[in-house]
Amino acid sequence: MPRMPPKVEEHKREVAQAELEQRMKQGKVSVGAAVREIRQRFVGVTLEDYARLCGLSKTTLMNIERDDPRVLLESVKKAVEPLGYQLSLVPAEDL
Repeated sequence: MPRMPPKVEEHKREVAQAELEQRMKQGKVSVGAAVREIRQRFVGVTLEDYARLCGLSKTTLMNIERDDPRVLLESVKKAVEPLGYQLSLVPAEDL
């Protein structure tokens, strides 16, 4: 799979990824925005290549990244697992 050139140095990438994960834990970033940011900034693959890797259509992955409410949870699960994440419910007081 073709990789895009890294957009940030390794140390800066680690800091940026930690900041993104903190925003995710606080509920300040949507699932779709997180998938897009991780895919683009930290994995460095195109939407088309990542959709193929996940077994999703390009349109479905675009809809996930746009937080389209019509997307099936199974599709979202397919999109997040290769990134090293899983879907789960978290009590609101933990956000």
